[in-house]
Amino acid sequence: MPKAQSASIDPADEFPFAVDDYLLHLVVAIYQFRDSRLDHALRPLGLNVSRYRVLGVLERFGASTMTELASFTAMQRTTLTRIADQLVAAGFVTRAGEARDRRQVILTLTDEGREAHARALDQVRSLNQSLLGAVPDPERRSAVRVLMQVVDKLAPSRLARDGILHFSREGLEGRSA
Repeated sequence: MPKAQSASIDPADEFPFAVDDYLLHLVVAIYQFRDSRLDHALRPLGLNVSRYRVLGVLERFGASTMTELASFTAMQRTTLTRIADQLVAAGFVTRAGEARDRRQVILTLTDEGREAHARALDQVRSLNQSLLGAVPDPERRSAVRVLMQVVDKLAPSRLARDGILHFSREGLEGRSA
């Protein structure tokens, strides 16, 4: 019978288990708890976290392809297709085909979508402030730098990494997946 793997233990006994394991455990918990709270806050606006994120990309960059949306949101294209259908049905975005390539879909924010995003952004900023307002800026920046290193190592492609880390079209230009 194989020997049981040793438990994850923090040698300093500060955390319930090893720092690397605990850090990523907390990231997952934060993701779940925050998204749940935001989904609840965004529901009256006809949004959820995923729809809000797509609207946010369209607000920042204007008309975007599904490939760009996938790069900036780290969502799967099949998930984005479903979200796009919901946003079109709600009147928050329009969908058009690219003249040069009819397989290419471009989403554009409508005035209603822009208004919904602005209302949602107020909810998001309020929650973020309640979660992080007491954490000093240098500590928040340090945490961001650590998470950027993790994304750099974990992203499945340069395109995915650059979309998340640089959050700019310039970061995507000339890159391949």
